[in-house]
Amino acid sequence: MFKLRNISLTLVVPLCLFSLYLAMVMGGYYYEHADLKQQLAKSQTEQLKKDLFRMRHVVDSAVQKQDFNLIDQEVALISTDMNMMVYVIVDKMSVIKFANHIIWRESDANNVLEGYSQSIHKSVIQSNKPMLIVNFDRLSIQGYYPIIDNNRFNFAQSIEVIYIEYDISELIATASDNLTSRFIQVWGVGAIILTIFCVWIYWLWIWPLARLSQAAKDIESDSFDGDFPCLSSELVDLKDYLNHVRGRLKRNQKRLNDAEQRWLFSVEGSRNGIWDWNIATGDVYVSDRWKEMLGYQSYELDSDYSVWESRLHREDKDQVLDTLQQYIDGKSNEYESVHRLRHKDGKYIWVLDRGKIVEWTEVGKPLRVIGTITDVSGDVKNQRIDVESQKPAGLTDLINREALTDSLYDLQVHSRKVNQFSAVLLLNLDNFKVINDALGHQLGDRLLMQIAARLSGAFSSSGFVARLGSDEFILLAKNLGAEVSQANKRALALASEVRQLISRSFAIADQNLSISARVGVVTCDGVESLEPQTLLARADNALEHAKEARSNGCAIYQHKLDQEQVQPFKLNHELKIALEQQQLHLVFQPVVDPDGNVASVEVLPRWHHEQYGFISPRKFIAAAELSDFIFEIELWILERVCILLNKFQSLGIEPPIMSMNISSRHFHQDHFVSIVMNRIQSSKVNTSKLQFELNEDIFVVNPLETKAKIANLQAHGIKVALDNFGSGSCAFYQLQGIYFSQVKLVASYIDEDNMTTEAQTVLCALVQLASRLNYNVIAKQVETKLQLNKLIQAKCDGFQGYLFCRPLVEDDLISLIKSHLTLNVV
Repeated sequence: MFKLRNISLTLVVPLCLFSLYLAMVMGGYYYEHADLKQQLAKSQTEQLKKDLFRMRHVVDSAVQKQDFNLIDQEVALISTDMNMMVYVIVDKMSVIKFANHIIWRESDANNVLEGYSQSIHKSVIQSNKPMLIVNFDRLSIQGYYPIIDNNRFNFAQSIEVIYIEYDISELIATASDNLTSRFIQVWGVGAIILTIFCVWIYWLWIWPLARLSQAAKDIESDSFDGDFPCLSSELVDLKDYLNHVRGRLKRNQKRLNDAEQRWLFSVEGSRNGIWDWNIATGDVYVSDRWKEMLGYQSYELDSDYSVWESRLHREDKDQVLDTLQQYIDGKSNEYESVHRLRHKDGKYIWVLDRGKIVEWTEVGKPLRVIGTITDVSGDVKNQRIDVESQKPAGLTDLINREALTDSLYDLQVHSRKVNQFSAVLLLNLDNFKVINDALGHQLGDRLLMQIAARLSGAFSSSGFVARLGSDEFILLAKNLGAEVSQANKRALALASEVRQLISRSFAIADQNLSISARVGVVTCDGVESLEPQTLLARADNALEHAKEARSNGCAIYQHKLDQEQVQPFKLNHELKIALEQQQLHLVFQPVVDPDGNVASVEVLPRWHHEQYGFISPRKFIAAAELSDFIFEIELWILERVCILLNKFQSLGIEPPIMSMNISSRHFHQDHFVSIVMNRIQSSKVNTSKLQFELNEDIFVVNPLETKAKIANLQAHGIKVALDNFGSGSCAFYQLQGIYFSQVKLVASYIDEDNMTTEAQTVLCALVQLASRLNYNVIAKQVETKLQLNKLIQAKCDGFQGYLFCRPLVEDDLISLIKSHLTLNVV
């Protein structure tokens, strides 16, 4: 079918110009032709008026001389004009009295004259004004001219009007022919000029533009020719831009090819299967590798959504489809699932399935999702995932220690062989026991499976990944460089990558869970052949230091750490003995308001070991949290605080509010509220003097149940405070509807190494937000005047730290409260 868009400019431009020119010429011709007709009619009308005026004088003269032959002679003379079609003189009865030779006298003008009108006749007589009408339809001029009344000359009959009809067709035809001839000459000259102009346009614009268009077709090929003369500045710019685009296209093509090669290398290296799902049509493209994982040839599976869904394990199907739908509906930030797909031979393989929306409709609805699957069944020997288990999550056993020992020996052998460092990364999940207790072990196993699959999918192709403990994983990485400094940097970078991978949310039982991790790193070059137990001990040593606040979650082993480290399993054993033998004691650190008055007191446990000396609460509390022993410690602290409150009462001293730290794991126990209330009620203390400090991470699991427990405690009169406020462990929307008696800022906000203007702005904004939520904001670990000034500017409600008061023993606390002393704030 012919389409206008396919016409060349070589035809379009001349056609448009000639059409425009022809329209202008024809318009001018018709306008001038109409004007010429009007001018000719007007000129002839004026001439006829003169002739009629002369005839009137002839009639007057004939009447006076009583010689009517004069009228006949004049009429005969006028009749010699061949264009005079009708020339008659009629009386008031429309009877023709005088006429040219073709008209009968004494006949009725209404009958013999076609163009005559008696009504116009009468109107002319009444007005006594002549009327000449140009009739272009008849190409004639009709005239009515009144003459004198002859009754005064004693005529029996009178004549009133001269009626004429003059033919102007020949006159107009002659003028039209002359006009047409003149226009043909003008149009011909104009056409020649216009043709020359079109040739000039073609040479100046169209021909170079056609060359540019032809060259643009081959812009990607080596035969591209963009070097030819252009006289127009616009075309010169276009040619330069086309050459520039070609160069940029070549560079982009190279980058695209390089990126494609890297992508292919990455896909082939990781052996991932690719899928591409069009949500609207249901079409699903799966790569050959995807089919290969399930035992199929490239031609054996159709490109349809059912190809994937029909192969989901029946126990995984509902959860997988729900996870995918939540991502498509925008309820989760990513799609990631660990599930089973049916192999061609009937067995099931475990895969890590991830996807991302890459295309949306005009109204913003997801249209296309692209993703990958990774076969993680090969890691069964490392993860001990029982794929034949009927349980939704088949994560049962840990790695075989003998297999791990062999792998650690092999790692050192490889390092010696290639003369490069390797690394052992020990990964520990933060608060996994809290999540496991809250969700139940079955769903906790499902979370461990997803973590294991995520790590395996990301690192198993380049290293060894295995589950080492209930919440610990081990990664062995090779070929980190020949220099120890380079190897350490690369190992720490890998550790950071692992932490970021774990920090992405997991979809478990209709909940989006977030969990963090700490990583301890030890590098080895194989020259010093170490026992696997030694490597693991060093990695565990580094892991303990990774739990410190300044480590940023990653720490690398150094030899000097050996003397500083007390192993967690030893701490647990020694801690039980210390509690039984009453080796633990409590200290109390005041929290003061801006006026220096004691607002509350934080209760802190202390332990001085006979062999290891003073042990940081951070270490022995962390060790206790690895087992259920944390419950016994915190109940012991509660009992000691109740005894102290009764002592204040017996001394007649109004006690301060006693604030105790409660671990998230303890808080999430089913009978936590009932147990602590039994202890408090048995002590008969005023519950309004008790305050439980909870960490932000209590909202990681079951936030609705967490809110209910807080409300239950507050209903019994116990105050609830939030520790490490602003750490990012929970979203602010989760705090809606909860009143905290205090919120304690995370200490990193007043770190003197980061007290910039921007940091001060963030601090002020955080304090203002807490104030709007009607929380009292407490700054802890305040040690310098500079920190205090910044906190006062931010309008904090209270302060705690060595700048005001060190932690006090029981007697010193009683003395301070009894004396009603205020502590120096400014």
